[in-house]
Amino acid sequence: MKTPKPAPPTIQVMPLEREQPPKVAVTCRSLAELIHSLGTRKEVSEAWKVVPRTLALRMQKPETATLEELQRLAVLAKLDLPTVFELAYYQMQHPVAIPTPQLGRPRQH
Repeated sequence: MKTPKPAPPTIQVMPLEREQPPKVAVTCRSLAELIHSLGTRKEVSEAWKVVPRTLALRMQKPETATLEELQRLAVLAKLDLPTVFELAYYQMQHPVAIPTPQLGRPRQH
């Protein structure tokens, strides 16, 4: 008998503050989606205090993130640290396709 796969954690997150139309909460199920939903990679990397290449690596391989980086990301996303850990852990167990950087983000389902 197969053990059912655990359901992915699902959270709602608001994009970073910017002078644009009103923001809508975005559903995230992985660390990559969380990072992607906060804004453009340039905006997020500056606010998160990491270089864009590091941001891209953390989206691809969340296990490379330091505790300090995850803590800063939790503060940036207005989430608690265990929730960010849960998103990273779920992505490590269930790899996801990394969202491509694009204008008009984030993509809605």
